Amino acid sequence: MWDKTIVISNLLCRLPWCSSEVPLQHPTASPQADRATKQKPSVPQGLPRRSLSLRVKLLVVFSILFSLVFAGAFYWFYTFTTEKTLYKLRSDMRNTLKGAAQGVDVEELWALYQTGDRNPAGFSDDDRYQRQLRWFQTVHQIEPRVWLYSYVVGPVDRNRRFGPASVTPPNLETVYLVDLWLIRDPNKAADFLESAPANLDLDFIREQSLIEVSKIYSDKWGSWLSSSIILDDNGEQLLMLGLDIEADYVLQIQNMIRQRVGIAFIFTYGIFFTLIYLLSGILTRRLRHLTNAAEEIRLGNYQVAPLAFADRDYFPDEMHTLAQAFDSMVAGIRTRESLIRQGKQTEYEMRLALQKERELNELKSRFVSMVSHELRTPMTVIRTSLELLQRYGHLAPAAKREEYFTLAQSAVMAMNQLIEDVLTIGKAEAGKLELNPVDLDLVKFCRGIVQELQIGAQQTIQFQAPSSPLMVSLDPQLLRSILTNLLSNALKYSPQATPITLRISGNDTHVNLEIEDQGIGIPAADQTRIFQLFHRASNTTNIRGTGLGLAVVKQCVAQHNGQVTFRSQEGKGTTFTVQLPRYAQATAAVGLPETAANLEEL
Repeated sequence: MWDKTIVISNLLCRLPWCSSEVPLQHPTASPQADRATKQKPSVPQGLPRRSLSLRVKLLVVFSILFSLVFAGAFYWFYTFTTEKTLYKLRSDMRNTLKGAAQGVDVEELWALYQTGDRNPAGFSDDDRYQRQLRWFQTVHQIEPRVWLYSYVVGPVDRNRRFGPASVTPPNLETVYLVDLWLIRDPNKAADFLESAPANLDLDFIREQSLIEVSKIYSDKWGSWLSSSIILDDNGEQLLMLGLDIEADYVLQIQNMIRQRVGIAFIFTYGIFFTLIYLLSGILTRRLRHLTNAAEEIRLGNYQVAPLAFADRDYFPDEMHTLAQAFDSMVAGIRTRESLIRQGKQTEYEMRLALQKERELNELKSRFVSMVSHELRTPMTVIRTSLELLQRYGHLAPAAKREEYFTLAQSAVMAMNQLIEDVLTIGKAEAGKLELNPVDLDLVKFCRGIVQELQIGAQQTIQFQAPSSPLMVSLDPQLLRSILTNLLSNALKYSPQATPITLRISGNDTHVNLEIEDQGIGIPAADQTRIFQLFHRASNTTNIRGTGLGLAVVKQCVAQHNGQVTFRSQEGKGTTFTVQLPRYAQATAAVGLPETAANLEEL
């Protein structure tokens, strides 16, 4: 039979309040240990300690400043050159477009659009088409960078075209007429009366009169700036003249600037970095000597030699004065350190003995207080009930005597549950908790638990289960611990007259137990730790409890290879769901791997 004394002693040594304070370190253990302790600077935990010399900082700062200044100068020059080039290019584009528009016969171009025919190549042999093309060639000879084309913009149901429309009514479309690109590559030129979507509306084009693309764009023909001007407006359609001007040389200028500035930056930065490196070495040499000496003192080595440059400067400066003050400080620290070491030995021994005795006394008093507090109430109920039965049992009616017996029975069940919880946790801690499944009717088993807990309860436990038996193979002792703890918590933390619901369901492989209450709920801050040993929610301070129940539930469920989950909202209630395999397999004793860590954390 399980020894309860051993279980309680084992738990007594693992309670959260028995964790010791900060360990005392022997002040004279060894010089190496003392130096190792001093090597740990008081920096926030988790942040790596990285050293960066002043010389490196100077190099980084000046390198950044140089890069920023150089980048600013490059950006200004690059932007200025690009803007000037684009300004000249746009000016040439506008002047050429306006001059070309003056040479276009608008009426002839309208007539070509309305009556012209397309040849088999996709263009037109019409004289009007050829005259427009020759005029575009004349402009191209004057300004070889430009390529002209004419087109009509209008509603799709009003336009004339060859082939299907590129958009559906009432959208606008573009119908191309004459394209100068025909003289270079007919395969890439727009066909006569070819349809394409129009991305602008007529009112916007009329307001702008002259439309330009704001940025250089690239396509399969090259890099371009584009512009269009209105030749005529018949109210429903616009006759437009477009111009593309080659902008490849702008990109070439930009690439040339980037390449040459990059070479200049590398060369200049190399010279600048070398100068800063040499100058920073001269400025920080003495500071490095002083830093090395201070680091030795920090590590516990007070036998450092005086700084070499303290008495040999022909022209003393601030570093000379600092070195002399540093040597005087080291001598005083060396003397005080020796005196402190001698006094700490006695203090260490006294604090160690006092700490051990205080921990033992506190351990005894707190554990006794917890056990006595949890057992006092049920024992008081039993004693009172027995006294009343002894004195007035012969006078009290049968219903009153039954009430006294019920109260005593409930108190005995509460005491028995506390002892069972302690035993379960103790077995798990010692690695002696086993799973011994037997065949049983889960519905009948749960109904019996409900009837036991209903005795003396102020709430009603509603039991919802299948009408037919639900045969399972589970450990009845562990199953009882699961149900008793969850239902007891629901009764304990729920107001009077509120219902508690136990639902049972299952399939071929698993069974589900769901316990729902309308009690005080679990605060969100406590939900991640609610299954830890001895942990109680922050809203249960005025309700007695040990913090063992849910830890027992979790261990018993884990022993069945099951799962326990919950959902809760503070002030509205909690629902615990336990899923267990319908046919559990017997297992050997398994310990409680997380208990030690949880206890140390608490």
